[in-house]
Amino acid sequence: MTKHNDKNLYGYIEGYYGKLLGWDDRAQLLMTLHNLGMNSYLYAPKEDPLHRFEWRKPYPNDWRRGFAEFTHKASTLGINVIAGLAPGLDFDFGHINGGADRAALMAKAHQLVKDGAHAICLLMDDLDAHFQNRAGGFTCEGAAHAELANIIAAELDLPVYVTPRIYADEITDGAAGYLKAFANNLDARVDVFICGKHIVAHDLNLIDGDAVAAGIAPERLIIWDNYYANDYCPRRLYLGAWRSNGLSPKNKGIMLNPTGQLATDQLLLAIMRHGHNGESWRNVLIDHGVPLAFFAVADAFNKPPHPDGNDAPISLGDPTAALTALDEMLWQWKSPLSRELYPFLMGLRHDILLTTGQMDDRRRDKIMPPLLTNYY
Repeated sequence: MTKHNDKNLYGYIEGYYGKLLGWDDRAQLLMTLHNLGMNSYLYAPKEDPLHRFEWRKPYPNDWRRGFAEFTHKASTLGINVIAGLAPGLDFDFGHINGGADRAALMAKAHQLVKDGAHAICLLMDDLDAHFQNRAGGFTCEGAAHAELANIIAAELDLPVYVTPRIYADEITDGAAGYLKAFANNLDARVDVFICGKHIVAHDLNLIDGDAVAAGIAPERLIIWDNYYANDYCPRRLYLGAWRSNGLSPKNKGIMLNPTGQLATDQLLLAIMRHGHNGESWRNVLIDHGVPLAFFAVADAFNKPPHPDGNDAPISLGDPTAALTALDEMLWQWKSPLSRELYPFLMGLRHDILLTTGQMDDRRRDKIMPPLLTNYY
């Protein structure tokens, strides 16, 4: 059986839609993780076609060289690189005990390990509920996904993790019995990535969640944290304080799946590590070069809406003061982070002008998306 990773995992997930980092970006993130005392990087970008949509194809030599250099650098910095495998879109479970799909998946796993991956994660997330179309001899999807993780773990002499299809309690489509079967069949040494009650969870407590109720011990759960992710709302950005006083000791760790913007994600990792309250959060932003003017409009960037819908309205105070702060940031603040924040700051400026009646129709038509122009 596989070696078990006894360390808790804290770090970065490259697992979002819409962005794909380069090797230089990833190297900078490794240094950020090292400087923050974090220890893990999960490579699982949805935009890498050979990771997900064309998972059967081997990586080409130039990609393998880049990945090998990346894993070597990670090793020198004490960072574990977890390489993701995401065959769930069309894996034929009739091949699980032998056949083309199992052979292709294990070839990809061995390739990643040969090129320096320190662990493997099987990702079965974001799939439709039509498992019966590729079930093979399985009658339960959860059992099939667990068995596939077990097979990978049995063949590899390193830690193996898995992200189940039901990775948040709010996912209900085809969920009946999934987690129970998954937990009953998963080898106890394969740990599990989970989001919690919601895909974008405001509560880091997993104790009373469905995964624990199904029989997976909290000590085996790593939180896949989408708190700052914006691939589902790319016109918004969240930069507020971390919602926990430190990193949770009640589970196997917590890893952040943020935005895919390098400077922004470096800031968010620092907030995750040190920005646990108003004062420490403010200090982290200032340390990253964010001007004091930002705090006049910070409420617009605070946090994603709570799933229960009980959020207080966003308040920016005096619109004139907010516009003055935005003009300072837009025209005087120059840095890699300011360039990444530019579209969000400009969008907020437009929103204030529009909602306060300071925007004429011609300018509104120039800056508004077409359908919203028609609506207004």
